[in-house]
Amino acid sequence: MTAVGTVRPSPRTRPWQTVRRCPLTVGALVVTLAVGGATRSLVAGPSPALQQAVGTGVGRPLWSLLTSGLWAGDAASYLAVTGTILLLLAPAERQLGSRVALVGLLAGQVLGVAIGVSVIGALARAGDAWAQAISDTVVIGPFPGLLAVAGLATARAPALWRRRLRLLLTVILLALVLYSGTAPDVVRLSGWLLGLTAGGLLRRREHAPAAPHPSRREGRALVALVVAVTALGPLVAAVSRTPDGPWAVVSHLFVSGRPHHALLRAVCGPGGDPADCRVLEARARLTGHGPALLSVLPVVLQLVLAEGLRRGRRAAWVAAVLFSAALTTVGGLVVVTVLRTPAEALPMLDVRPGSLPTVSILAPLAAPLAVLVLLLLTRSRFGVRLAPGAVRRWLLTSAAGLAVVAAVYVAAGSLFGRQFARRPSVVDLLVDLSTRMLPPGYLGEFIPPLVPLHGGARLIADWAGVAAWTVLLATVLLLVRRTAPAGDALRARRLVERHGEGPLSFMLTWTGNRYWFSADGESVVGFRVIGGVAITTGDPVGAPAAREEAVRGFSAWCDEQGWTPCWYAVTDDVPRALAERGARRLQVAAETWLPLGELSFRGRRWQDVRTALNRARREGVQARWLTWSETPLGLRQQIVRLSEEWLAAKGLPEMGFTLGGLDELTDDAVRCLVAMDADGRVIGLTSWLPAHRDGHQVGWTLDVMRRAHDAGAGTVEFLIATAALTFQDEGAAWVSLSGAPLALPPGAADGGGLTRLLELAGRTMEPVYGFRSLLAFKAKFQPRYRPLWLVYPGTGDLPRIARAVSLAYLPHLSPVQAVRLAGALVRGHRAADRPHPPGPVPGPAEPERLPVGSGSLHR
Repeated sequence: MTAVGTVRPSPRTRPWQTVRRCPLTVGALVVTLAVGGATRSLVAGPSPALQQAVGTGVGRPLWSLLTSGLWAGDAASYLAVTGTILLLLAPAERQLGSRVALVGLLAGQVLGVAIGVSVIGALARAGDAWAQAISDTVVIGPFPGLLAVAGLATARAPALWRRRLRLLLTVILLALVLYSGTAPDVVRLSGWLLGLTAGGLLRRREHAPAAPHPSRREGRALVALVVAVTALGPLVAAVSRTPDGPWAVVSHLFVSGRPHHALLRAVCGPGGDPADCRVLEARARLTGHGPALLSVLPVVLQLVLAEGLRRGRRAAWVAAVLFSAALTTVGGLVVVTVLRTPAEALPMLDVRPGSLPTVSILAPLAAPLAVLVLLLLTRSRFGVRLAPGAVRRWLLTSAAGLAVVAAVYVAAGSLFGRQFARRPSVVDLLVDLSTRMLPPGYLGEFIPPLVPLHGGARLIADWAGVAAWTVLLATVLLLVRRTAPAGDALRARRLVERHGEGPLSFMLTWTGNRYWFSADGESVVGFRVIGGVAITTGDPVGAPAAREEAVRGFSAWCDEQGWTPCWYAVTDDVPRALAERGARRLQVAAETWLPLGELSFRGRRWQDVRTALNRARREGVQARWLTWSETPLGLRQQIVRLSEEWLAAKGLPEMGFTLGGLDELTDDAVRCLVAMDADGRVIGLTSWLPAHRDGHQVGWTLDVMRRAHDAGAGTVEFLIATAALTFQDEGAAWVSLSGAPLALPPGAADGGGLTRLLELAGRTMEPVYGFRSLLAFKAKFQPRYRPLWLVYPGTGDLPRIARAVSLAYLPHLSPVQAVRLAGALVRGHRAADRPHPPGPVPGPAEPERLPVGSGSLHR
């Protein structure tokens, strides 16, 4: 199906209505621009006399804490203030109300500036060189108040945006303090932290704290954000007019400024130190377009890797780890050099003798090391692997490109040999090329063995590093771009598109699966190995006649590998094929499926479904089919926001394995059905996985199921019913609503000890994941039930299998998260034991209680 066109904007979003709803925003904007215009400050900022009169700072009058917020520094600052008012104050005013926002704005401006200035003053009196350098700065601008009210408003924001805004602004403001380090940076950070603190203290109970378990997609985005901001930090300090931050010294390792002529004459004149003179002369040659571009390319490479991290690419993670490790190593060498060298002998770092604090000395090591540790701790989130052979092709391509650069450099260096301080050999040129790849500031600390004097030698020396980095950047793009399945993944997908008619068959194409193929290549088993247990993703996929042999073949192969075969969520065919091996089986779920062809939702038993359809029609709710690649960006963002907020509001770890999420929606074979209200807002989402027999689509399996917190009752029922009727019109034979784990329909339990144990586990998990409610909800559609089995070699293997299945579903569960989950279970049972007040009790028609990705099997 094609994607939906542009949604007609809601009348509520018209500018004039926005103005009426946000009087404080409009007033703040008008006052700021009017005061700036009246004092002729909009272009060049307030005059020095006016700035001294109204600005604030250490030791200045208290009334200046408020008046300083009425002006900005220059035209760029006024533009930034305007953008901040529109982007932060307007949403904050809608969240808090105009009166509360006004109080937060004024209090944040006064207290935020006061706290920041007080910190600077206290550090300056304690002898801190950085604080003393900025203590005389006159501070103007309304940013502390604007950031304070924004931080206050995050306490009432949806859980997803609360987490995003807090992390984004905290990292950016902290980076500005560390790298740029001006007094305005300090008061901006203090205003933001003040707002966050006030929001935490004043938060109402109904505004729950942000979920501590970001989704896989969200977690990757947050890691990528940190990597990107830390990459940009040194450049921020380099372009700052006064980079005085504790970590500003790092900027000199990326951007090398030309030494002053007076310093050159003093050091290189009579009586000067020849070694220092050589350093300054080398630095003088590290200016120009080539070195300037060389300063930027490593940062661009890190930004490209950050984009790869956002997409979950394992190759981007490996490259980012190697790059961070290299920066950490080089930074460590710089730290050792600085520690062993007196401050007076470090002209490259632009430090005053004896003024380099410990925090600045450790900055070149601490910044990349922090990123490296973060990447190592989040390794499991980046599991999207490249096609077989892609890494080898990248290595060959990048090596060939670097070899061309080296050959050209050696040839040109030999040709212009007289233009170096000494004539180089081939080995000298190759060693020199490796140092030319370092940013200019690093070159100042590690002087290249060859010093180009002028002409062609200077040209190739300036641009050789740029050429090498360009080769790496161009080839790294191959690692982060979206690629089609290849190798075993492509073979498996082709079999799924021919014979994948099982409820979990299409899940074989998901990230994280490994593949075993039968000898003739006509059958495939998707599996993953955890703790020596090979857990399959449903039944084998292949021609019906070949599946039984595939079951026996895969089990025998697992025995050869020393793994315990665990056939998970399989149909009756698998235990039948393994009967002669003495395998055991245990029903873990019941698949709910609807035969199509005569489905009409008529009769008394379909009353709930008809009610949902009629209510949607009355309220103007429409169902629209989408494929991800053809969906407009705005609609994609709505879907992402709906899904992430739904998950964040639950406060539960996101489950994986057979549980689809946003990552799985991006496959063009997956169809999404969204519910949109009369204003064009997405209020519900379902996704459907195809099933094939002999190359033709025969059915669809429900995967992701989401609804907005304020969506009307029956939204999910409306989507499922609409999808079933659509598939029936298209000629599909059945629709599967998948299954619910640890919850069996009446009469399905065999009364065995293990079955009773599973039922106990289901009752225990019910307050958090709602497995029984999920099964009851699906019963509205009068489904047929098909048992899904766990088939295993023997009872002694069950503890290992239980642990492996748990880790497959919750791969990112840390001990702290496990304790939180246990606490949620205890609180849920206590709430369930309390007597309910008179009134309706939430029942199976409440899909907001359904667990993460509740359409998929084993939620």
